[in-house]
Amino acid sequence: MIERVVTTLTKSENVGRIQIVIEDATLLKDLPGIQALITDGTVTFVKSEKTLSQSVMAAIRAGGSDGLPYFITTADNCLHTPAIIDHFLNEVSSEKADAAWAMTNDKLVQETYPGTGKITGQHKLTDGIWSNCNIYAVCSEEAFAAIELFKAGGQFGNKKKRKAMIPMIGLWSFFLYRFGLVSLSGLAKRASKLFGIHAVAVKMPFADAPIDADDLVSYNFIADRLAEREK
Repeated sequence: MIERVVTTLTKSENVGRIQIVIEDATLLKDLPGIQALITDGTVTFVKSEKTLSQSVMAAIRAGGSDGLPYFITTADNCLHTPAIIDHFLNEVSSEKADAAWAMTNDKLVQETYPGTGKITGQHKLTDGIWSNCNIYAVCSEEAFAAIELFKAGGQFGNKKKRKAMIPMIGLWSFFLYRFGLVSLSGLAKRASKLFGIHAVAVKMPFADAPIDADDLVSYNFIADRLAEREK
């Protein structure tokens, strides 16, 4: 999975150096695709920390602030393509965002893959149901404070993770989000005000973007989709 995601990143027009954050780099060094990228200096490793937010900051510190903007993704988003990544990063650049994240409208996912059910995480807002694509951008040092949201894991599908948001975004903003009383752009405006930055929620026109391998059902779906691509 990691090798596939890294290979996709190397084909993006907007991605340069790649850092893999992992607890043990020796797990990957024997993979042919990864090994070649280590040799030519494209890929380096950063040891993961106790939390996701600490791991992201460790990678940023290792790369240096001159490496901004940072594009962040996860190893289980195996359906991502260079087109998905470049669309997101082009939007981030066009918007001159300090920080950004990507969401896909669930209507597009269900129209593209009828009968898949809740194969993606879903967030009900006033302008529809949105699914997180697990791709983010941190473009300025001012946006580092927003990385604190990753303390809750970056996903807020269960009650414990949702409650962890309250100290970071405030009770009223949490209430609006929790009960779907705000739009996606409204969330971005609230995040911008909270952190004193320009935060952008990029709406992705790709049904594959929010699908990740969270369980056996989604893993098998991804495997079938990749097999279809290769025909």
